[in-house]
Amino acid sequence: MKKLISSIIFLLCFFTTQGFAEILPLEYFAKPAQFTSIKLSPNGKYFAATVPKENTNALIVVERKSNKRLIAYGFGHNEYIGDFYWGNNERLVYTKSYKKQGYERKGYKGEIFAANIDGSKRTQLYGFSKSEGSSKRGEIASKRGERAWGYIVQMLTNDDKHILIRSSKWNTDRDAPDKLYKINIYNQKRTRIATTPLGNISVVTNSDGIPVIAKGKDRKGKTKRFTYKNGDWQEITKDSPLSGYSYKSLSNDGKLLYMSKAVKGETSGLYEYNFETKKVKLLFNHPVVDINAYVRSPDSRNIIAVETMMDGMKYHYLDKSPFALIHQQIAASFPQADISIRANSIHDEEMIVKIITDRNPGDFYLFNQKKKTLDYLLSAKPWIYPEQMQNRKLIHFDSRDGQKIHGYLTLPKPSDKPHPLIVDVHGGPYGPMDKWHYDSGAQMWANNGFAVLQINFRGSGGYGKRFKESTYLERSTTIQHDIIDGTRWALGLKNISDDKVCITGGSFGGYSALMSALMEPELYRCSIPMYGAYDLVYQMKHADYMDGSSVSIGAMEKYGDNEEHWRKESPLTYIDKLKTPLMIVTGGRDKRVPPQSALHLQEALDKRNISYEWLYKAKEGHGFVNTDNRVELYQKSLAFARKHIQ
Repeated sequence: MKKLISSIIFLLCFFTTQGFAEILPLEYFAKPAQFTSIKLSPNGKYFAATVPKENTNALIVVERKSNKRLIAYGFGHNEYIGDFYWGNNERLVYTKSYKKQGYERKGYKGEIFAANIDGSKRTQLYGFSKSEGSSKRGEIASKRGERAWGYIVQMLTNDDKHILIRSSKWNTDRDAPDKLYKINIYNQKRTRIATTPLGNISVVTNSDGIPVIAKGKDRKGKTKRFTYKNGDWQEITKDSPLSGYSYKSLSNDGKLLYMSKAVKGETSGLYEYNFETKKVKLLFNHPVVDINAYVRSPDSRNIIAVETMMDGMKYHYLDKSPFALIHQQIAASFPQADISIRANSIHDEEMIVKIITDRNPGDFYLFNQKKKTLDYLLSAKPWIYPEQMQNRKLIHFDSRDGQKIHGYLTLPKPSDKPHPLIVDVHGGPYGPMDKWHYDSGAQMWANNGFAVLQINFRGSGGYGKRFKESTYLERSTTIQHDIIDGTRWALGLKNISDDKVCITGGSFGGYSALMSALMEPELYRCSIPMYGAYDLVYQMKHADYMDGSSVSIGAMEKYGDNEEHWRKESPLTYIDKLKTPLMIVTGGRDKRVPPQSALHLQEALDKRNISYEWLYKAKEGHGFVNTDNRVELYQKSLAFARKHIQ
């Protein structure tokens, strides 16, 4: 096994840890994962994985028996292999992404490729043509240049020569219908399976790639549901047993449809609809948290377990099927861990297992079903040692109006002095949430002696429909109150300093880092707002989601539809109240929150002769992705926080 893994690792150049130093290099927290996935071929004879190279990456294939690397292929400078899949035992299917000149973040143009495991017969299956610059190094370009995004929907269970893709035209109309195609992974021939009834829609297909049911929003933002029969979409009526749900997946035999909806307006429940009996059955519901993930059997595609997240991960098994028992056995060896098992069939002798915890960004193992062994393969970030990281503790407190709020507290190593506190606010606000998983930012702060509080305020996902939707139009009030109340709760803990607190966050977290500091100028000793919207009038007219589509209608339901409300919720409106030192972080290529918002804040501060620190990266977008830029961000954030609270 060690020789096999060396065939992959020898291609890499990564930092090795220097013992177990107390303070780790910031690059350890700034670098992206070297491995995000390793996959077994259907017959179990080959490994495939992507590995990083300078300004690109490579897809490698290793024959397990001989330990021979068959191929390591990729694209050119600043071009990357994205997702990849085993089409069958001899052929891989993969996507391509780019890093445009002047941008740090990679982009996707919709191209899909296929190649044999020895690198031969490389073919562009979908995307714009070679003459337009898509293909290099001898690939056969797509016979039909498509100015459209292609998305791989699924590998087909009963057909290893075709895949199902979804095609979305290159235009600014998010609500234009898409097309579903079945494409031959050898000769590029395609068959149109269906056209979606809406553009902003999620479609569930059967094992043959035929649509069955869909849910989406029309151009007016109204939710609609459809079934697909005999080549036509039929809208689901309100009296149908299928009405009111979100659709998750279908069993391979087509008899069971898995659905979800909020139970009594609260947390999500998993439901099963039986097409033969026409009856709906509730399978699982948690009283406090939503379902975090679903576990499916590779053969039946039945959902055999659900995952919930509080103080770690917990699995709730719905049956005693063979795959459920395998999952249960592995979960017993890794209590609280997030476990994913990649298998082509329950009958596979070997399966790939990925384990993630609050202290571990990901380890890959090979599970041998026959021998009942679990052998370590690779780590997503091999320079991270879990024993050097800190636990994330589940916390909860009551807000000023009595609502129970949850979150996570990451403490540094024990000290004879109380720890200074960093309040790290997540983005969104509606839907995203802080999770128990490994968090690079929280670990960076903790490694440098700071406690880190992350609050799942009202509006966050994960705690039910009412919890998420109750603060629509209340970004500047109820949500900020939850953050402030959580800060005060943490300052009352024995091991937290009662007057040394700094607030930070990105996106909505950046907005909150400034807004909370304006609302409670005596509470926060410093603030590091990152790529946040501070001028909401400008934001709501220029953000990438404000394009007149169903997406923008949804945004206005949450954020308001008039300048009076936007101005009321804008931090810039209250900038005269600022007493807290600021370090402002923004990127010049941010389309989600255009940098003009930060520039308007800068202008307002300059006009009032208020000093501040400024970190601007012209090529970065909504969040820094370049490792050197992330290291600089960490360096300057630490220096700023130490100056004010450590």
